[in-house]
Amino acid sequence: MTGTISDLLNDLLDQAQLSPILEPVWKNSSRLTASVKFNVLVQLSQWTPISFSHHRPTGHVSADKVPTIHAVVTQRKSQLAALNDHIDLLNHALEKLQDIQAKLKEKRVIVQESLAFHEALASPASCLLPSELLGEIFLRCLPQTNYVRPSPDECPMVLTRVCRHWRAVALSTPRLWASLNISLLRADTTSGGEYKRWLEKARSVPLSIRVVHDIDLSDRKKPISLQWLRPFLRQCSDLWWHGPPIQGLLDNVQSLSCFHITFHKTNFLVSIPSPAPQLRSAVLQSLTDDLHSLRSIDLPWHQLLDLKIQFALVSSATFLQVIGLCTQVQRVSVSSVCADASPQTDLQTSPLLGTVNHSIHRLEVNVIRAGLGSLFEALTLPALEELVIRFCSPDGYPWPHKQFSAFVTRSKCSLKWLTIHRNKGAGSHLTEYLKMLPGLKIVV
Repeated sequence: MTGTISDLLNDLLDQAQLSPILEPVWKNSSRLTASVKFNVLVQLSQWTPISFSHHRPTGHVSADKVPTIHAVVTQRKSQLAALNDHIDLLNHALEKLQDIQAKLKEKRVIVQESLAFHEALASPASCLLPSELLGEIFLRCLPQTNYVRPSPDECPMVLTRVCRHWRAVALSTPRLWASLNISLLRADTTSGGEYKRWLEKARSVPLSIRVVHDIDLSDRKKPISLQWLRPFLRQCSDLWWHGPPIQGLLDNVQSLSCFHITFHKTNFLVSIPSPAPQLRSAVLQSLTDDLHSLRSIDLPWHQLLDLKIQFALVSSATFLQVIGLCTQVQRVSVSSVCADASPQTDLQTSPLLGTVNHSIHRLEVNVIRAGLGSLFEALTLPALEELVIRFCSPDGYPWPHKQFSAFVTRSKCSLKWLTIHRNKGAGSHLTEYLKMLPGLKIVV
């Protein structure tokens, strides 16, 4: 047994690329085996000489015994030297064993890390996460758009092809399927079933849908897809309709909070006949039409908090009418206002009426003609904090300094930001505006 332990000790030292710890002691005993050497060490460690700590030399010894005593002293010195050598040897061995132990512990840490890594690699990492957390991660992998275009190589569809667990989590996360960009032409030909199955996965979650009406209406037939699409439109909280209007499109839109409609080369007609209690944001867009009046637009103006109107031309009178109707709106953007006081234009046929709005915090106006001064004369905005004015022509029209100063004084607003684009005349009055409104930040 002892030989085996000794051999193992020497083997360990050899494996650690160290010299065997027993070799220095037996320089002159090459014939001894490791087993014999180890037995000698064990016997030496077990041998305990008689203690003389309580004995003191008394009297004198006879002369004939002195040589014997000297022999004992010599023997004891030799024994003490041997014991010191063995203690040093064992101390050295312990140091080497501690070094070996430290290296083995380092290797054990590396092996444990490798084991954990390969165990995790052998099974899907998702299995280590709760399904709810994995679903939240999936949501953050969706394309950075409000309306997702279906693609087998993008989220969320690609998630269903990784493994069974991912597919189950993806299909059980309704918000992954709550956004969709729909082409009515594709819906009526090849992709109707795909769109419908997509939206069905969203279950009862509020939807964000963009519908592109790209069907030729020359035959005056309604798209077939509207039959299955209408229930999903009623589930929308965010709807962008792009194309010609369809009668009854916005019936019973109880959940709608954000509505965006874009028309091109057609008469602009918007109507929400039934209550839309959640509607707070509206974008009305037709870059090819003029907005002469609000007769073709029926919206709950008083509910809106955000409003954006983009037309080729918007008459000053219509602009002021919108401002007067939107009693709770906080942010308004209008483009392009036709602020032309000339009687020759049919967009401005009567003097502008004074309009007061107590809720607007931010107003952005793109001006396409002269006459901005008349708008300032008609407006009073006590809550205004940010005003952005953009001119379509940088040198075509003067800046209405007097009317703007009167507007600020009359409104008694705490204007913090003033941005004026493409009008060189405003630059000469900036110092005066800073005196009127301490803390005002101006961008020209």
